Amino acid sequence: MSHFPSALLLLAIVLATTSCSNAPSGAHRPQIGFLMTLDDPYWQNMRLGAEDEGKKLGADVTILNAKEDPVTQIQQIQEMIARQVDAVCLVPMKKEPLVSGVQALNAAGIPVILVNREVADGCQYETFCGTDTYDGAVTSAKILVEAIGGKGGIVEFHQLLGTGPEIARSKALRDVLKDYPDITILARVPHEGDRGKAIKEMQTLLEKFPEIKGAYVHGDPQAIAVADACRDAGRPEIAVVGMGGSEEAIAAIKAGKLTGTSYQQPEQEGRTAVQLAIKKLKGQPLEKTYLIPCPAITKQNADQFKGQF
Repeated sequence: MSHFPSALLLLAIVLATTSCSNAPSGAHRPQIGFLMTLDDPYWQNMRLGAEDEGKKLGADVTILNAKEDPVTQIQQIQEMIARQVDAVCLVPMKKEPLVSGVQALNAAGIPVILVNREVADGCQYETFCGTDTYDGAVTSAKILVEAIGGKGGIVEFHQLLGTGPEIARSKALRDVLKDYPDITILARVPHEGDRGKAIKEMQTLLEKFPEIKGAYVHGDPQAIAVADACRDAGRPEIAVVGMGGSEEAIAAIKAGKLTGTSYQQPEQEGRTAVQLAIKKLKGQPLEKTYLIPCPAITKQNADQFKGQF
């Protein structure tokens, strides 16, 4: 159990819940906590999928936003334990700090469905569902490698250090580049989810490394910002790849601004997590992993995709 003061259990939290008009009168409606972040349109679409699936399945889904703060998320876990929810769908803010939170849910007998991000060893969860972040990042890295002809200098823009996606996406790039000794990572800088910061950092990098041939960017919005900085600097030939598959990114790929991205499906992640929670509550067996495909999007096939966020 976490050692947070019991007063934290009394925090006033605004809850987003769903209703279902065709649920049996008087029947117990499963109570599912969905603990995540909402600091990007990606996560907001995951929320919409989870809420809509809850309505369809007759469950009340409570969405709580930890804003990428593991301490806040552990407090929210304590709140869900106090409310005696039936299951928790969890997008861990950090792998290691959330172990204690999942252990608290284990001790309370509340099943845990991990969504999108993983948690470190030392706790128990029923299953993981989500796009394979590592494989999706490998897809984006390969798009970039092909676009620059397998040689030259590139830069990496990463998200918050220590999050599961940041670790997986950086590892994916390093693993792909093992087969391309003529590609050099010139710099690795944070964008912190901020388009303005991505633009300023790219402007600085263009001055420092005029030989840049490509940019590997964690996230579509920041990738578009980096591409804009390149075009504004008269360097539209620099290849830029993102990750996510947003509507804006797909439009940018069609227009030739963005080289490519990997397609993630946040709405489906939210739906699948709620479906799995309900299956568990019904006593149905679960597999340990449910992966959602994450294909490549380039100008050649962009017409086949519709962004979810």
